[in-house]
Amino acid sequence: MPTTATKRPLSQAVPEVPPEPIQGTTIVVIHPGSQNLWIGRACDTFPFVLPHCIARRHKQLGQKKYEDPWLLRDETKHDDVKHQRKQGLKQATEALVSRPMSTMEYRQPTSYKQLSQYNSKVHAEVSEVKSPSQWTNTQHRPEVIIGEEALHIHPKDSYNLHWPMHRGRLNVHPGPGGSLMSVLADLEILWGTAIESHLDIPLKDLKHYRVLLLIPDIHCRQHVKEMVNVLLVRLGFGAALVQQESICATFGAGVGSACVIDVGDQKTSVCCVDDGVSNPNTRLCMEYGGSDITRCFHWLMTRISFPYKECKLANRMDALLLQELKQCHCHLDQDSSGEQIQHIQVKIPGSNIIKYSVKIGDEAVLAPMSLFYPDLLGLKGEHLTRTQGKVDSVPEDIFDDEYLMQTQSKHEQSAKLIAARKKVAPEQASQGSSQDNSLSQLDDISNSQLQIFDEDSNDQPDSVASSDVPSSVSFKNKKSEDELLSDKLLGIDQAILYSIDKCESEDVKKKMYGCILVVGGGLNFEGAQSWLQYRIWSQMPPIFRLTVETVDVVTYTKDLDPTITSWKGGALLSCLDTAHELWIRQREWKNIGSRLLRERTPFVW
Repeated sequence: MPTTATKRPLSQAVPEVPPEPIQGTTIVVIHPGSQNLWIGRACDTFPFVLPHCIARRHKQLGQKKYEDPWLLRDETKHDDVKHQRKQGLKQATEALVSRPMSTMEYRQPTSYKQLSQYNSKVHAEVSEVKSPSQWTNTQHRPEVIIGEEALHIHPKDSYNLHWPMHRGRLNVHPGPGGSLMSVLADLEILWGTAIESHLDIPLKDLKHYRVLLLIPDIHCRQHVKEMVNVLLVRLGFGAALVQQESICATFGAGVGSACVIDVGDQKTSVCCVDDGVSNPNTRLCMEYGGSDITRCFHWLMTRISFPYKECKLANRMDALLLQELKQCHCHLDQDSSGEQIQHIQVKIPGSNIIKYSVKIGDEAVLAPMSLFYPDLLGLKGEHLTRTQGKVDSVPEDIFDDEYLMQTQSKHEQSAKLIAARKKVAPEQASQGSSQDNSLSQLDDISNSQLQIFDEDSNDQPDSVASSDVPSSVSFKNKKSEDELLSDKLLGIDQAILYSIDKCESEDVKKKMYGCILVVGGGLNFEGAQSWLQYRIWSQMPPIFRLTVETVDVVTYTKDLDPTITSWKGGALLSCLDTAHELWIRQREWKNIGSRLLRERTPFVW
């Protein structure tokens, strides 16, 4: 008897198990700046902030002392510096007196000669109170000291002071401790010590933690690769994620689209972010920042006979004093005018406090105005302004543009050249009798280039920069424009206008003018928001004045200090479910290497 057929049960697909949510307690967010290091867990409300410097003990007796410069710059050592500063001072003063105050009256400029006469008669008053700050104790002769303690090492102690980051990049230079390996060793010790001392995480347990690294929008790919290697291999994190500062800034501020301007201690960068994507064409980086304002403030104070005659920019304690004076007394408040007497205290560790009564006028406003009129800074040199040009080549990456161009076969080159002829021919057909000569010249060039290649050779001549003739011409024009821009400094208002103008559509430009996000501590002055808004509104194209309702300049978002906006955004991004596929695991990095940065970074590598 045949068996009755039974229905086979319908096979059900096994539901995918969603990945477990990443806990913020196991994620470390690192934002390395030129002056400060912001580090903390993603679940922390605020990060720990410490000076991003390290002091190393001399290995030999009598070794020459060395310190990386902070306020001093070689770009100010030129013959035209006095004239350049005076020209910038004239422009800033004219702008200051031409803008009306809230009472619709105009400011009256203060006389630096009268201020100089008063301050030249001021004498130091030595207090009986000792300075609360102390020199760092080095009796136990530690090999390395980081952060605040490194800044307060006695000048006679046998230590060299290094700043691993310089103007947004690794501080590679020909001086002592300036090699790439030395800088990476400094970062390893600095970050590792900060993780152990401030986050209470033993280095042996970092394999159970993840790390998010914030990098500038205009970055050196080789430097980023080395920093990721420090995190995954040297420090031993389990996984790493790299994100751009401008993207993190918009997330931290809670805005989807904005023109982000980051004014740091040593660089100022501008970039337009639309729906979480950073537009490479809009990126701009000027090599000036808060420390340059401090140096300008010192120059303005010397013009009015600053009574603290011993103040030197090369002295570490004096540099800290000038930074403090800038933060306390400088502003951009148009309604605050006239001469004011300020009380200054010089607190040298281990010595009595020295007091001065200084009369200050427009110098407190003119120093921050140097961001709008960079001639005040007295800088002259090459590559002071950087744009997103051709990225540097990474030899280990088989998908690198330079590698692909040099390894293309003869047939690929031939196909591209034929496509270029077909593209150019219709354009030249409408130009009369000249098209025959043009096409024949193009054929001659194409045939001569093809004859250079051997049948089995992968070498490409340097003259074949691009197979598309029109695009190569446009690239040359773009290169000349970038080179012309790199020779001069733009004020932050001009940089914002330049960046927004590089946006593709009018609608995107409207969104950028409608939201200008300011982060970083370099523009953290009272009245900076209204000054920047006034400068942008008065110079923006007239067509946008009719269509843009208001130019919204955002400095403080959600009551957050603008110096930690990017770090906060990075902490939020690291905990998103969409970031699961972007993490680079330690084992993957050791096996595959830097190619993972091209595949996993949430931006064009």
